Amino acid sequence: MRSVPFLPALAFAGLMMPVSASSAQDRAQEAPIVMMCQIVDQSGTGWVPEFIMLTRQTSGPKEGRIEVFDPILKRLVGRPTEARITGDDRQSRTYGWALAGVRNASGQRTERLDYRLNLRKADGTAMVTATALGYDNVMTGTGFCGFPGAE
Repeated sequence: MRSVPFLPALAFAGLMMPVSASSAQDRAQEAPIVMMCQIVDQSGTGWVPEFIMLTRQTSGPKEGRIEVFDPILKRLVGRPTEARITGDDRQSRTYGWALAGVRNASGQRTERLDYRLNLRKADGTAMVTATALGYDNVMTGTGFCGFPGAE
């Protein structure tokens, strides 16, 4: 598994928070904050993405919006989808998103597939869970998240 560079522990405390700028003109030119995660699918089902990219808009009409994109979304939806922060404390932050009307290779269908990405702020370790509405099993994966170009 290739390592994903990530920021030191203190940087994770402010993970994916908007960057403040000195003027509206400066904010208009800011690029989104990008976080990438490399995950190992421990479920063996193919429903836990091995790569996840989260972006947070730092300016413009969608300032603060968080979007997620991964190979599963690319295949089924063709574009990123909105994610939300579902939990946040001193140790970790959790992001959540969902897919509707999903069918697996054997034809089983679920109305909704809920995803949660839990990220430890201290070291960038991550756990992903995928839960299909109407099914008891929880599919999991673990890995690391970081910011491209940060050392």
